[in-house]
Amino acid sequence: MSVASDALATAGRVDKLRRYMAEQVLGPSGNCVCRRLGSCQRAVLFDGRGVRRPEVEFAAGQLSHVGRHYDLTLDGVPIRILVIAMDTARLRESVTLEQRHAEVMESARLPFNSRNPHMQGVASALRLAVGRETGSDRAGELLHLDGVRAPVHLFDAYAMANMRLCSATVGETMKSLSNPTMSRNCLPHMAATIKTLQPTLCIVQGVEVYKTITALMTSRRQLAPHLEHARLAGVDMLVAAFTHPSARGIHRWGRLTGVPYLYETVVPALWAAHRLMAGRSDAAGNATVQQQRRPAVTNRQPPG
Repeated sequence: MSVASDALATAGRVDKLRRYMAEQVLGPSGNCVCRRLGSCQRAVLFDGRGVRRPEVEFAAGQLSHVGRHYDLTLDGVPIRILVIAMDTARLRESVTLEQRHAEVMESARLPFNSRNPHMQGVASALRLAVGRETGSDRAGELLHLDGVRAPVHLFDAYAMANMRLCSATVGETMKSLSNPTMSRNCLPHMAATIKTLQPTLCIVQGVEVYKTITALMTSRRQLAPHLEHARLAGVDMLVAAFTHPSARGIHRWGRLTGVPYLYETVVPALWAAHRLMAGRSDAAGNATVQQQRRPAVTNRQPPG
């Protein structure tokens, strides 16, 4: 399998996204300039009587991650993968695109089992999306790109955007205060991100995230369980929707053992997505999607 990337195209996307965010979300001086900021703060910082909730903290302006090799091709077919989660649930404010990229690449340097459940789930999803099996081996997370001497980690070959570009938490914990107002207010920013990145595959993490994202969807067509073709913010793509990798109970899939949801739900849907992307560059696909067998967790070097 030939694997390549167009780093110049990705740099252009990042520059366009940076200009949008500077005008609409995070200004050059690091201050949040979003016109909906006050609405979001009122929705979470104050109770129904207008009294300030002292236990709630708010962090504004947390931008997205775009890998330097986001514009991938597998055997000449574009494979642009966007992961959408809810929020960072961190109190760090004014996080630029460059800072977010550095955070994700710091996770890439860790062994699989040293990452948090979310990033373990992201690693598994990316492996499946490029046609590999799940596993904790380092080799399975590396891409050997045509014309690039050093191997490239999968984390530098995808994008991750949160539904909410601000976080509200209980104190300094990472307990996120889910708030539909914040999600709705951020929809225009998500739409602009999608239009700029033009993903061929969108992996949605979280039931509430998916419900919010459907407001941007048209021309939806189910292809397999948890996989559909849709026009999202005007961009045609495959959409794979799952629970969050760190969800509780039977819906948790941010590890490799004792997680039937990963093998029975995530694996078949993302292998089906890979086959459709590889078979048809428009990602629409009329092929019949067949159920995949449950793969064994492997430490073998995968193909490609």
